[in-house]
Formats: sequence, structure tokens, C-alpha cells
Amino acid sequence: MFPHDIPHSQNTELEVPFRQKLPYYMPCFSWLPSYTPTALLHDTLAGVSLAAYQIPLAMSFATAVAHVPAICGLLGLSVAPAVYCLLGTVPQMIVGPEAAVSMIVGQTIEKVVKHNDGVSPVDILVVLTSTSGAVLFAFGLLRFGFIDNVLCGSLLKGFITAIGLSMMVNSIIAVLGLQSVLDSLPSDIHVHSVFQKLVFLFHHWRQYNGATLIVGGVTFSVLVIAKRVKKLFVEKKYKKASFFPEILVVVVISTILSSHFEFNKLGIKVLGKVDVDGFQLRLPFSGDLKPWYGQLFVTSFMCAILGFFESSTAGKSLGSSLDVATSSNRELVALGSIGLVISSLGALPSFGGYARSKLNSINGANTPISGLIMGITTLFVTFFMLDYMYYLPICVLNAVICIVGVSLIQETPKEIKFHWRTKGYNELVTFVVTLSTSLFYSIETGVALGCFYSVIRVIKHSTKSRIQILSRVAGTGTFISSDCDMDEWDPDHLSHEITVKGYKEFRTQNGDDAHRSSVNSSSSGGAHVGTPNLLDKEGCLIVKIPEPLTFTNTSDLKTRLKRLELTGSAKVHPAGSKKENSRVRHVVFDLNGMTSIDSSAAQILFEIIDGYQSRGINVFFCRVFKSIKLAQRLKDSGIMELLLDCEGEDFGIKQSVSPYYDEILDALKAIDGIESSCDMWDNTSYYSNYVFDGV
Repeated sequence: MFPHDIPHSQNTELEVPFRQKLPYYMPCFSWLPSYTPTALLHDTLAGVSLAAYQIPLAMSFATAVAHVPAICGLLGLSVAPAVYCLLGTVPQMIVGPEAAVSMIVGQTIEKVVKHNDGVSPVDILVVLTSTSGAVLFAFGLLRFGFIDNVLCGSLLKGFITAIGLSMMVNSIIAVLGLQSVLDSLPSDIHVHSVFQKLVFLFHHWRQYNGATLIVGGVTFSVLVIAKRVKKLFVEKKYKKASFFPEILVVVVISTILSSHFEFNKLGIKVLGKVDVDGFQLRLPFSGDLKPWYGQLFVTSFMCAILGFFESSTAGKSLGSSLDVATSSNRELVALGSIGLVISSLGALPSFGGYARSKLNSINGANTPISGLIMGITTLFVTFFMLDYMYYLPICVLNAVICIVGVSLIQETPKEIKFHWRTKGYNELVTFVVTLSTSLFYSIETGVALGCFYSVIRVIKHSTKSRIQILSRVAGTGTFISSDCDMDEWDPDHLSHEITVKGYKEFRTQNGDDAHRSSVNSSSSGGAHVGTPNLLDKEGCLIVKIPEPLTFTNTSDLKTRLKRLELTGSAKVHPAGSKKENSRVRHVVFDLNGMTSIDSSAAQILFEIIDGYQSRGINVFFCRVFKSIKLAQRLKDSGIMELLLDCEGEDFGIKQSVSPYYDEILDALKAIDGIESSCDMWDNTSYYSNYVFDGV
């Protein structure tokens, strides 16, 4: 009988007052009580400085990338930081429209609007933003914060590279003045992927607009030079140079020049009037939008996952530098809430970005108030200063986007070189699959295939058991793994071994090892030096289980044991020849690390033990983890009853809980007792040329 007084852990949840719980559910209460005027000053300066950098980008992402009105980007930059200020867990994180997600949104809107007459781009944007927000919010409530650990860095790098190249190609089309030519193509001609747009450029580049090319090209060149000069100043310890808003300066100057020289009369498209008066609230998940939710769910899901992945990467980087504890689950709730709120405004999906958050930190921000200040500044510009942006050339915004695209792919060669040097072929395959599919088909499909390959890798790794199957080295108390390559065996460097203390002394005392080793030495004089002599008399295996058993690793264990029994090694290919003189007579399961077992695993383990016993193979369980739940499952599954044939009391061995042995040594002593009382074996069968004891 299994005793009911086995020590086991009891989870007692202490009652926590609501006041202590509040900062967890509303993170703003963790810093608001200690907020000071000095912190407000620093946050205000950082927020205003950041607005000068982000406002032109938000307008560029909206018009040149997502193909929606500029106000959609500005509202995302204004409202999202206010929501994050209440719910976010990373103090210096800045949320707003992101290049990658905006590109996915733009590709989707481009397809839908081109092939569906009368569909508003803003309505499609509401569907994408609200669905991605709902997905993230649900993931947060379900505590799915671990998903950012599933997607590998090479997947993100392939996605970012595809985004960068796509942004550059789109910008080149706009800078050449070919956007009107692209829009005028018949609806049955599909030009959506990067490859298709490159083909379009090859056939139509001669229709370029010279004035647009000059303005866009000069803007791009000026920005490249300005960024290079700023970098040189920063490297020479002029740190304040990093605050220079070169994008804002270029946008303002180009707008003034466009107004003075009337660029619009030269065929250069300008931003025009941003319709703030026509702005209206929308109700997601209702009305005419309902049919689109099912069709666009996959795209929305991709936006949600990639946005969270990028936010999580930025949050972890900032959190490590600030020594701040971040919660992935709370971040999911915060980002999901942002998506649900701003979708009613028709704003671009907004997520955390590392570059702007790092700049926010450099500017001296201490809390999320800096993001709130940036949002207020953006709102002020949106409602009171946008009329001055009427003459802003669209090609200037596209030149800005091209600069962003170049920055996204700068780290790609370094990444490829690193994985090639370290032979990270799985990472390279993930990168190539994601990038090539994104370029030749669509970014959503590329990310989906990359995610699928990454998940398959995770599943393969998780289902591969860490269970070891070991056999004894003759004359020692050491058991080595059956996965060990004996052609490269080094007695001083065994990476997979256990030593059973007292076993060698026990065998020596009984006179077993001394006699058998001498006979084995004389019978294997041709053996090469360095290979250990191993006995086959006991035919004993030790199965070391250092992890909970599930149906996946138990099935893997069953396969490995069968292969080991048939071929003599777990490393031999399944098609390898069967070892005629291999013999397993005893199997010891060391369950010290098996803290739990599910029902399917118990069924498979029962089949393994029952199969062994039906062939006369003895099975022993030792060091069973002390858990009432585990013991009950072993009993209910019938495993406990099967083990009663080899109880310790039959060999004079004390057991705390029968039929489980307290130590591996006790099980080995029982095996020795069985062998010493068995006279049915001929002496010549005691010895074997096999490198494993019993294999």
C-alpha cells in the first residue's frame, strides 16, 4: 500500500490586499505616487523632442506605406501612448505606427481596394486594427505571453528584411512618379508582391516624372548625408547632435520650397488638405464591416503577432537596461487595449518600437508620461498646424520611407554571416523561407511559413526526450549512455554517465567483477586499447528519466528501447541489422526527476513494462518522486501491480514504499540476487564482445 503521509507541496495562496494588486492590473499606479515635478520636466522635454521626429514618420507610414489618410497615422501616434501610459509596464516604451505592420496593412488595403469598388481604405484599416487588438487582448487574458519565445530571431530578421526591401521598392516607384501608372493598371493585373513591382519597374521605368525624381532623389541624398554627419558628431562625443531632427527639418524646408515654387504645377503630387473636419468615430465589429472580419483575420493575426514580437523585443532590451521587471502578459493586455481603442478612431495599428523608445530614454524620459506628452503635441499639430503642410511633396515622404527601409536591412548581412560561421543552418533556412516567400508572394504568407517552420522546430525539440538509457562499464559502478559513440570512447571524458556509489565495492566483495573481468580480458585479446570491457551476464539497463513523462517523450522512449534491444545501440539506423547475441534481462527505471506523468504516458509505460515482463525481463522502479498524485496514477494505471513481482523484501532489501526501491544501488543488488540464484545459464554466455552491459 502506498502511504498517505508522503510529503508533498501545498500551494497556499496568501490573501493580497486590493491596494497591492492594483499596480499589477493598472501599472501606472506603480510610479504615479512617487512622480515628481522634476520627472515631469524631463518627460516633457523628451516627449516634445520625440514628436518632432515621429510626426513626419507617422504621416509617411500612413500615406506612403499603408495607403490611408495622414490623419490615421497621426491619431495612432496621439492616442496609443495615452492608453499605454495607463496599462504599459515598460516606463520608457513609446508606442505608435510601425513600419513593418504598416507595410502589411498597406499591402492588404492595396489588394482589397483595387479589386473591390466602393470599399473605403479606412474601413479596412478599422477591421485590421480592431481584430489585431482583440487577438492580443485575448492572449493577455489567457496568459499567452510565452509566444514571443517561440518565434526565433532569424524569422524576425527575414521579415524585417522583406519589409525593408518592400518599402524601398514602393518608395522608388513613388519617387519616379510611377504611382499613378501603377494605379491605372486594369484590376485583373495583380502587382502586389515585391517581385511583381520590380517587374513593373522594368517595363514602365521610362514613364518616370523628372521633377518628382529630382525632388525625391535630393531629399534622399540630403537625409543620408545628414544622418552620416550626425553619426560622426555623436562618435566624437557631441552627444547632443543625436537630438537634431533632420527629418523634420527636411520636411519643413521641402514644404516651404514646394509652396514657393509651386511644385504641384510641375506634376509633383503634394499632401493636400488633411481632412480633420470629416473625422468620425467608428464602431468596430458592427455594420458593414462584419463581412470583412473573416476574410482579413489571418492578416490581422499576423499584424498582432509581429507587433507584439517587436514590442516585446524593445521591452526586453529597455527592461534589462533599466532593471525593470516586465510582464509579457500585461504587455499583451496593454497592446490589445490600444488596438481596440484606436480602431474606433480609424488609426494605424500601434506597437512599441525599439529605436524611438531608445531615443526617448536618451532624451531623459523617466515614465510613460513622455509618450503622453508626445501624443498631446501630435494632437496639437494635427488640429492646428496641418494646414501648413498642404504643399508637402509626397515624394519627400517616400524618400523618408526609403531611408527607413535602408536602415531595416543594414544588419542583415551581419546576421547571415554570423549564422553561416556558426553553421546555424536551421536559422538560415528560416530566414530564406521567410524572405523569399515574402518577396515573391506576400509578406503575410512569408511570415506564416516562417512561423510554421519555427513551430515545427519547437515541437521537434520539445518531443525529443531527455531520457537516458545507460549500461554498465565492466569492473566499475559507472553506467554510460547508449548514445555514446564507443569508437571515440574516452574513459576520462564521459559526457553522459552516472556512477552508482558502492556498487563496484559490492561486486568486488562478492568476487564477481574480478573473475569476470579476467576471463573477459583473455577472451578479447584482440580488442583495441581504450575500449572498455563490458559484461553481458546481467543484461542490465538503467533508464534515467529526468523530466515529467508525457505521451510525446514516452513514445520516444519506447522507440529507443526497442531499437536498442534489436540493434544494440540507440544510435544505429532503424534499418540496421539485428544483434543476435544481444540480451536484456533487467531494466531499472530511475524516476528521480519524473515529477508527474499524464494518462497517455502511463498507458504507454504500462505497455512497455507488460511487454518486458511477458518476455521474462525484470523491471524495477527506484527513487520515485514523492507525490501523492503521481503515486495514485501509477497505482490506477496498473503499473504498481506489475512491479510487485520484484519487491525488495524478497532479496532482503528495505523499501520505504513497496514496490519502489529507494536507491539505484538497491535495485542493482536485487538484480545480483536474481542472477546468483539463476543456474540456468551456461558460463560461456556470461561474456560478450558488446560495448554495453546487456546490449
